[in-house]
Amino acid sequence: MGYIVTRNYGERANEAVNELVHHLVLTILIIALILIPFLGWRESLVVTIAVPMILALTLFIALMTDQTINRITLFAFLLSLGLIVDDAIIVIENIHRRMHLPESKGLKFSEIIIEATDEIGPSTNIATIAIMLTMIPMAFVGGMMGQFMKPIPLNVPVALAVSLFVAYVFAPYLARKLIKFDESSESEEKP
Repeated sequence: MGYIVTRNYGERANEAVNELVHHLVLTILIIALILIPFLGWRESLVVTIAVPMILALTLFIALMTDQTINRITLFAFLLSLGLIVDDAIIVIENIHRRMHLPESKGLKFSEIIIEATDEIGPSTNIATIAIMLTMIPMAFVGGMMGQFMKPIPLNVPVALAVSLFVAYVFAPYLARKLIKFDESSESEEKP
């Protein structure tokens, strides 16, 4: 008597998770390499740290809402990888831009960070919410296809909302800790 293994779902799930991690690492490296020449390695490091932070928070929310990790959930995360970095990049790029403006002379770095983050807030919110709204109609697809696609409208908007949170809370904090700014001009305080 013998047996033949025709399907091993555990092995296939493990391969899918390993592929997600592989693509995550590739995405982070590509983002870092693209940002380094334009913003600098410290700014790139802030965005690089933000990506796994966003995915970890999104996975935590999925766990708290009793979602399972399946192929479609993994696809939703792969789909959102390109979208979730946008908010952190926008915040860090604007902080970088504001650091080099003449009107920023005499300001503390924390003031520059707050002003830069406030400046791009409304447009970043609208752009992110618009992308979130494009995913929601998939939740209303019925039948077998609706059940198959359900993780996409559940996870992608959550990942995008988390990316906004990380961009507004953690990216400025990491910028304050990691980016070097010459505050020697602080002695000339603005009135």
